[in-house]
Amino acid sequence: MKVESPLAKSVEQHLRSRLEQSARRPLSPQEQAVLDTEGPKAFIVKQLLSKKFRKWSVDADTQQNITRTVDAALKEQKPLELVHPMGGYKIWRLPSSPEVDWAEFFGISHILQYLSGIAAGYAPGVHMQFFMYTFLPQRHDNISAEDIERYVSSFQALLDAFSEHLPSNVKLSIVRDAAFYSREEYFGLLDERYEMMAMGFNDFPQKQRDTFLTWARQNIQWKGVEDWTLLTHEQKEEKILRGAVYEVVGIYTVEKTAEFIMGGQRIVIFVSPGANTIGIGSTKSSRAKFWIGTGVLEDREGALYDVVLTPSQWERTADLSRTVLEVSLLPLKNLGSIQVVHQRLDFSQPGETSPAATG
Repeated sequence: MKVESPLAKSVEQHLRSRLEQSARRPLSPQEQAVLDTEGPKAFIVKQLLSKKFRKWSVDADTQQNITRTVDAALKEQKPLELVHPMGGYKIWRLPSSPEVDWAEFFGISHILQYLSGIAAGYAPGVHMQFFMYTFLPQRHDNISAEDIERYVSSFQALLDAFSEHLPSNVKLSIVRDAAFYSREEYFGLLDERYEMMAMGFNDFPQKQRDTFLTWARQNIQWKGVEDWTLLTHEQKEEKILRGAVYEVVGIYTVEKTAEFIMGGQRIVIFVSPGANTIGIGSTKSSRAKFWIGTGVLEDREGALYDVVLTPSQWERTADLSRTVLEVSLLPLKNLGSIQVVHQRLDFSQPGETSPAATG
């Protein structure tokens, strides 16, 4: 008979609870009081802006847009729609690529915990939609269509597993750019608008330009569909610039997808802050995007914390003490085992992993 260690039992219970209970909880007396005395609109807005999950401030315009969207849902007594835009791929820098790993598992659980109060207090419930850019990474990140399909399929399998345990008024779904454009149409729009955006790229604020350039630098798969590893430094820098410009074109100028995300019919949540967006991180203690991160558990003196690590953080923690445990919770390629790190992680200083909160 197999004898499990106390840590293995604790991890199994923790992960099973995340899968089965993330969207299920009763309202606290304080939450019930808000619902009873202030009404459903105030209740839902306060749930959405709760500092327990929200990691950044939300400006007045965004708050007004949130209130309008909630009003519309209440008027029709329909589920509150939310959208989380994301890349439809697993970053190639991680060993789990091209499929989901514990980062996505923790990210979905975190979102369900965030929405659990609304599900408990608003009968029509919520519809959480993950909008995936699946064409865009093929153009500027050199990622194959096959790897993207593997990622989307594994993500859907993960959503299906969570959905088996959701309340009847909570729905999870994937929406892809392919729902709005054919491959040819989408790439045609990208190329049509690329030159115009390239000429204006330097007019963007420096901080914004740097963000898009950093994304491109991190995400480009140098040996992907094409082998770019032998390019000169100057040629690689040109690929990075093109990737940044394509990102801007894809996010801001492709009308149908931009309208779906930012058109006002849905509450936009994201890992990080942005215009008309509620930034909630990827877990209670992480702010890394789960599709470009990998998931581990932190064991803080017996308390387990879900953590999403970026590729660089993953590399920096390689020598830390950890336990690798077999897991049989879900039959997905990268969920057969999990790493438990036996200290609190801190990435506030370059090269440091000493006690403090995970960034």
